Amino acid sequence: MKRSVWIGLGAVLLVIGGWLGYRSFYPAKRTVWSLMPSGPLLVLASNRLQDTVSAQALRTQVALQQLPVFDEARQRLDRFLYATTDSVTAIRFAKGKNIRYSLHSISRTTLDFIFYIPTTDDDQAFINRLTNPDPRKYRILRHTFAGERLFDLVSRSNEPVGSFILTDGFLVGSSSGILIENVAKRMHESLRLPRSEPKFQVDADHWAGLSMRPEVLQSLFGNASSLVRLFLPEELNLQIRASASPSHLIGYASDEIGGRQDVASLFTGQTPRRIQSGDLIPQTTATLYYIGVSDAPRFGRSLSKLLRSASSDFLRDRFDQIEPATEALYQSLGSDIMLCRMESPSGARQQVMVLNATTIKALSSAYQQAAYLAGAKSPAPLKTFLGHKTLLLDVPELPASLFSSLFTGFQRSWITQHGNSLIVANGEEAMQEYLLQLQRKAVWSTDQRQADLIKNTLRPANFTAFVRLNRVNADQSQTLLTSTWPLAWQNLLDGPEGADRGSALANLENMAYQASYGNEKILSTLVLGRTTRRASKAVLNRLLLQKKTAFEAALIAAPVVAGSLSEGLAPFYAQNDAGQFVLVTPDGDKIVQKNIDGPVRSNTLAVDFLDNGNLQYLFMTDRTLYIADPRQKSVRLNTIKLPAGIDPTYLTRPRGSLQRNWVALVAHQDGQVYALDRQRKAFIQIMKAPRKGPLLLPFQVIATRTGMEVLAAQQDGTLNRWRENGQSLPHFPTRIERSSEDESEIRFAGPAFQPIGQSTIRTITEEGQLLTLNANGLIAQKTQLYRPVRSGSFRLFPDEAQTNWLLLRTSDTEMTILDQNGQRRFDVRALQPGRNNVRYHRLGAGIELISVKSGSFTVLYDLNGRIIGDRPIPSDFPIALQFDERTNELYILSGAKQAVQLFSIRLR
Repeated sequence: MKRSVWIGLGAVLLVIGGWLGYRSFYPAKRTVWSLMPSGPLLVLASNRLQDTVSAQALRTQVALQQLPVFDEARQRLDRFLYATTDSVTAIRFAKGKNIRYSLHSISRTTLDFIFYIPTTDDDQAFINRLTNPDPRKYRILRHTFAGERLFDLVSRSNEPVGSFILTDGFLVGSSSGILIENVAKRMHESLRLPRSEPKFQVDADHWAGLSMRPEVLQSLFGNASSLVRLFLPEELNLQIRASASPSHLIGYASDEIGGRQDVASLFTGQTPRRIQSGDLIPQTTATLYYIGVSDAPRFGRSLSKLLRSASSDFLRDRFDQIEPATEALYQSLGSDIMLCRMESPSGARQQVMVLNATTIKALSSAYQQAAYLAGAKSPAPLKTFLGHKTLLLDVPELPASLFSSLFTGFQRSWITQHGNSLIVANGEEAMQEYLLQLQRKAVWSTDQRQADLIKNTLRPANFTAFVRLNRVNADQSQTLLTSTWPLAWQNLLDGPEGADRGSALANLENMAYQASYGNEKILSTLVLGRTTRRASKAVLNRLLLQKKTAFEAALIAAPVVAGSLSEGLAPFYAQNDAGQFVLVTPDGDKIVQKNIDGPVRSNTLAVDFLDNGNLQYLFMTDRTLYIADPRQKSVRLNTIKLPAGIDPTYLTRPRGSLQRNWVALVAHQDGQVYALDRQRKAFIQIMKAPRKGPLLLPFQVIATRTGMEVLAAQQDGTLNRWRENGQSLPHFPTRIERSSEDESEIRFAGPAFQPIGQSTIRTITEEGQLLTLNANGLIAQKTQLYRPVRSGSFRLFPDEAQTNWLLLRTSDTEMTILDQNGQRRFDVRALQPGRNNVRYHRLGAGIELISVKSGSFTVLYDLNGRIIGDRPIPSDFPIALQFDERTNELYILSGAKQAVQLFSIRLR
């Protein structure tokens, strides 16, 4: 035994010695892979990345140079090449060369590139110029490392530009000297395991090659990144080429299945498919996961095996509970299983699962049966919204229990049927928002570019993961992409250097990964591009008049919008001082309806009051609530008399209420809350404050697992919180008392607000004290805000939809917007005393604006104080705003003097 071991060791040493001797006489030919340090995060190869692209082409198509990472690699090489020569010479040197770029980690927060440029004898003049730069601008420092001569290019002020090595056939450079030293060490590693080099094809049809680790790609998919990785191959080697649409580029790959056999087995016998349900994907979808099914029973059997062996104890135990209902459910599935995560201005996680069905009744029944087996209580009363009957199934994570952890995020299920599909939402508000978009046809199939994306650009696949990179995340501070990447990636793509020139992230909107699974290979497709139109600089930020409708008499209230202004199909209603209520059709026809008993005082609320599957529009005058029911070329006005003492300025939705007939809430001057019951067609008192006095508007409606709650402050320092049955929560109402005799009486100067996802309550006093209250109404923190010498008043300032808040400090002629910590954001001065109105608008897609009406004009500001539009907007009343993310246009409806005007501003 010992002898055989020695013989084996001798054989190994003999092989090693022979290898070293062979290499000493016949050195290996240099390749990029032999120069590259181990562990690159990704490798790029392209012969056109340094080419110039015209501005005209960049507006109409996505170029390779506009993609993140590609752009960063190009910028670093450009900076190096242009340092010692003019741009024409540098471009001539790089043109046509198949240049490789590898990305490496230098530290926990820093990534950098190495570039490998093949050279020939014809490039000697450029290399001489590089090694002997203009001494008035640059100098070369030479030193030896690991037996190789390294060159460091520095400016006359000793700022490093880059380091490089000259080898036989390659110029290897980087802005990081550490990485070039790693290249030198790599060149002298005699004993190393051979690495397979991806065979990138770079030609007229194949613009670039991209090899990456799966964890690089998975980080783009937000909270579900670890789950998405299960569908990725263990290595991705993509060939990038143009797609059928000039707005997207596509990468194709065919990689070994390796350790992904479990997932591949899930799709055995399943023909890859295109997404069929473009009419069920809402326009505000930020993330989409899609599974295509061609043989539902077979898919169900494979999925059952996967769930029985799930790594999660919860999923295994839950599947054992619901297994009797799963066979019928899987057999009734249709072609599409989708999860749509919608953008939410509040930061709340709004997501909807769509299940196509062969038999919708069987699928709905099986889903409900699974819920009851999992412990759901007896069915809650059915509620109706836009003609859809919705049912609450109060059981957590049922979609994940049936379709894997990719479908997590459903603490409860609201279900309904739409056509031949079962719709499952994770909240009532998510369900209502989803159905609202379906009714307005704000879906992918009606958007020409999104329809082209799913019909032509995206390929048939078993699995598709889609993300819109420029969608805001929960804390509204960063894009979805950068907020989920490690700090090193954020620094690479969105750091100061990228900010100065405009980050490449702004040029990319859509990213999709698609996979189809065979017996031995995973066929992958990576789609990169944008569907939103780029704004032309000729009209960027200009206020453009789209339409003007003149009236014979002056207006007495702001126009009421019904529908989408961007599509040109929205009628609106206007009132004039002759007492006429006029419907203006999309064709411009002015149809006088019956008179109403005074100017409109409230906001407008769109609800399905008549329970007929259509939206009606609610608004109030001083004495009456009106329900405007749009008809063809007319509108029917139903009326309900307001109880005495009702505040006619504010209407809000009963979010989370279990009462199916409550459609709106209003406040009473004695501290009461009334609900509008559509069955009784009357207002009923549902809550009452013990201390008489008006509620500070807007009061907040909070959806909870047990129903609706209302949070409302009164000026005398009283904070109320009710359940929807009218009972106060424990410790409420609470009255905030002054902490010392020296302190003045506590009086609230604005509403109380509980941010979504938090348990603390925020409010502010007349003295400018910002209060943070805990769930029991006790003061947890108190901050005195800066009070200027001139008298001014403070106010907690929620946005129009109560999804976020700022702080507002006003005087008779000045206004200051403060952030949530009381720090100044910007000032507006020279306002007209007594004629001001300030509103906070969150319009989706990250668009947040402040509208300041002063006198007869309104000015729009972003949250940094920059003015939106090139001139003020004529307006005698507060304006209505809508944003169309498909065209990047902001639409403004304004009433001024004897006309209603529709304006637009194209944003970047």
